[in-house]
Amino acid sequence: MKKTLRLQTRLTIFVCIVVLISLCITFFTIWSETAKNIHQQERDIALSTAKMVAEAPITAKSLEKDQSYTALRKYTTNVQRITKTEFVVVMDMNGIRKTHPNPQKIGKRFAGGDEKPALQGKEHISTASGTLGKSMRAFVPVYNQDGKQLGAVAVGITLKEIDLIIHQSLLPLYFVTSLSLLSGIIGALIVARKVKKIMFGLEPDEIATLLKERSAMLESTKEGILAVDQHGKIKLANAEAKRLFHNMGIMVDPREQDVQALLPSSGLKQVIETRKPLLDRDVRMNGLELVFNEVPITVKGEIVGAIATFRDKTEVKHLAEQLSGVKMYANALRAQSHEFMNKLHVILGLVQLKNYDDLGTYIKDIAIYQQTETNEIINHVKNSVLAGFLLGKQSYIREQGAALEVNCSTQVPNSEDPAVTHDLITVIGNLLNNALDAVSHTENKNISISFRYVQEQLHIEITDTGVGLTKEEQDIMFDQGFSTKGEDRGFGLYFVDQSIKKLNGHMIVTSEKGEGTTFSLRIPYKQKEDSHD
Repeated sequence: MKKTLRLQTRLTIFVCIVVLISLCITFFTIWSETAKNIHQQERDIALSTAKMVAEAPITAKSLEKDQSYTALRKYTTNVQRITKTEFVVVMDMNGIRKTHPNPQKIGKRFAGGDEKPALQGKEHISTASGTLGKSMRAFVPVYNQDGKQLGAVAVGITLKEIDLIIHQSLLPLYFVTSLSLLSGIIGALIVARKVKKIMFGLEPDEIATLLKERSAMLESTKEGILAVDQHGKIKLANAEAKRLFHNMGIMVDPREQDVQALLPSSGLKQVIETRKPLLDRDVRMNGLELVFNEVPITVKGEIVGAIATFRDKTEVKHLAEQLSGVKMYANALRAQSHEFMNKLHVILGLVQLKNYDDLGTYIKDIAIYQQTETNEIINHVKNSVLAGFLLGKQSYIREQGAALEVNCSTQVPNSEDPAVTHDLITVIGNLLNNALDAVSHTENKNISISFRYVQEQLHIEITDTGVGLTKEEQDIMFDQGFSTKGEDRGFGLYFVDQSIKKLNGHMIVTSEKGEGTTFSLRIPYKQKEDSHD
């Protein structure tokens, strides 16, 4: 998978590229104009120098007499030095040099071939290669007082020298460009870091992921969520909030609505004004009881809005009932504790009466009975949480005037997943509670539970001698709210069914009215690796 660059790196590179392109365009524009101006300047210098030498009396006089050129050579040398040109050459009509910076070239034909127009009486500037290299040279004809052409003057500046002049002229530009580039890089780093800070150090894909996760979370939560701005305008309402609004008869889209007008009982505006949260408020709206929590949203010490979470109070009650497994633990432990305290009271009474013979017999009977009752569970159920629950449940059922028999045809190993144990206790606890209710109105109050563990499948069978169920009752017994025990009940078997489905298990119910009921369960149950038989 190709690794993408971080936002800070990409932003830094992008800004640097933009700065670099801008500087390059500026640099080459200035360089081009500077080079053009310097070339023109050097052309003007060469041409004006050539004209000056051509019009000097000493030049025409020397060419006309064709005698000693010592004075002319001295003159052209001084002109060359003063004007900083590469050469000042005076030639006759045959193109023979009369002056040259290199004395050895004097008397030889002018090199380059671009002198011919000048010998024909035309001023011109050209670029050609000569004895001193490639140069730009200006040619001007030389005339005597009668207008007769005697020769020509060539003044040249090498292109290397022109390039050197251009380079020296651009030295400040090089410095400024480099400084600007450095400033641009530093600026890019600062901007990138600032943007990164504004985005809380997150990358764009991380922000996109967070946004998707937040949306998914808001839409999937079972609580209604409302967010308002500092003016009380609703900015966000999740799917559950809209569902509850519909249940209250509010059919309009809540977004951009005034929260106080839409929900008069809401405390969001109060939260914004007081900056204090309102927690666990019971609110009745349009016949629906809701539990509200409202808190302010603060950014850098400023209130920017508020958020409310709310839920149907009836659903909250039902949710609490799903924690019946915890309640079962408590009841089982309480029953064991109560039974144990009763036995301690008997022992204490016998000690106070100093009836030691009966005391010994009583303690022996307790030990034998307790050992007989607990051996089946302790020896076969290796899941300590489940074993403790079953022992406690035995005491609780006995305390209620019934009997619970536990049978294990195989050992029950410890579960690989603690959550499975919790779900098992929820299932077994609810079924045993239903069995206890079923036998409460019969003479024979017997309940039995058997375990068999085969090929990572835990088989459980719970049988009671209770009143049983009709065929019609069996068809709807797992529906939420179904109960034969009155209102505000009917969630135990519903939770059993939900837990069995969650565990990918299977359940069969066999029951006849007046004959009792049997629940046969088969649940996937992986053994913990360190569990021993």
